[in-house]
Amino acid sequence: MAPTILLTDDSPAARSILKLFLAPLGAEFVEAEQAERALQVLRLVTVDLVIADFNMPGMDGVSFVTATREHPRGSVRKVPIILLTASRQPGLEEAALRAGASAFLAKPVDPEQIVGAARRLLGRPPERAASALA
Repeated sequence: MAPTILLTDDSPAARSILKLFLAPLGAEFVEAEQAERALQVLRLVTVDLVIADFNMPGMDGVSFVTATREHPRGSVRKVPIILLTASRQPGLEEAALRAGASAFLAKPVDPEQIVGAARRLLGRPPERAASALA
């Protein structure tokens, strides 16, 4: 069964790029343009992974992770969350992980890094390098 990934970013271009990077996972995607909408989606749709921008209108990444971890539904509280940010502000990663984020990655996102983190959090084995198969 294909995993379902919720992409939360106020930039449609960023969401499109993430879908291209994550295509090898064979995932289905649901999208939200802001954190509040993502919380609504989580009430309605079972997802296997959330990838969210840290800086969105109305709610930052730490607040979003905290709200998710306090959700009344256990499956929502446990969903892995990858936060992405272009900010270089010190302490953001520590605050995000302390709030319950599963991973924290810098933008621009490296395709191998985001796919590797997604595979790990979805419980999928890492892909073998092509040269290792030869």
